[in-house]
Amino acid sequence: MRSLVFKVAVPFIFLLGCAQSSFAQLDTRSFFSVTGGYSLPVGEMAREKLNDPLAGLAGSGYFGQANYDFRIFRWAGIRLTGSLNVNTTNSDPIVEKANTYVQALNRSYTWQSDVSQWKLAAALIGPAIYLNMNRVQIEAHLQGGMIQASTPSVLLNGQEINSEGVIVEGGQPVTVSLNHATVKPYAFGAGVSLRFPLVRALYFQLSGDVIGAKAEVKDLAIKAKSGSYEFSDQINEKRFIGVVNIGAGLGIAF
Repeated sequence: MRSLVFKVAVPFIFLLGCAQSSFAQLDTRSFFSVTGGYSLPVGEMAREKLNDPLAGLAGSGYFGQANYDFRIFRWAGIRLTGSLNVNTTNSDPIVEKANTYVQALNRSYTWQSDVSQWKLAAALIGPAIYLNMNRVQIEAHLQGGMIQASTPSVLLNGQEINSEGVIVEGGQPVTVSLNHATVKPYAFGAGVSLRFPLVRALYFQLSGDVIGAKAEVKDLAIKAKSGSYEFSDQINEKRFIGVVNIGAGLGIAF
């Protein structure tokens, strides 16, 4: 996480120096914008990893975001951000874990999965800098705050199959589940936006943001049940979770 912050901080400081020699400045102090677009997960729930049932669970999705900028100086100000990410869930890591459970039964299974979406809401605040070239503006920011992340739930219903892949009539069914949890860690955010004037104070905006946190996941469990056979894997650990958001929207200067 430190290396990611360093990589973002270097161009941030560079833009701060450039902003002091910009060609023109906007007369307004406030800027309100809304954006939306594509969301890509990052962190330990996004990367596939052997022997880790949570790795690779997080998939892509979409986000919505609202921002308020207040320019204190000609080239710097404060930015408030509220955002919500809704991403898909990939059940394959839990299916792989389920297959290890049924090996003890000396049977093969096919799985039907029922998964929930995972969500990440963020409230962030921090400094922003502005580089104005005529009326086109480049904005960059570093922020801190809190997120509320909702981990996905997964339910697998397994049916026994024979060596040819055909479902065995009267076979012993198996259910494997991962329960839902909510975490609320402190988080950081960083990003850049480009603002292009449309009509009067109305602007078109392109944005890119990264939001991340080290979250402690507690009381998660993967449970397997087949007749009288029951097994549970408890998960209590810290993980880095985050998203990269790329989108577009509209803003108004006032």
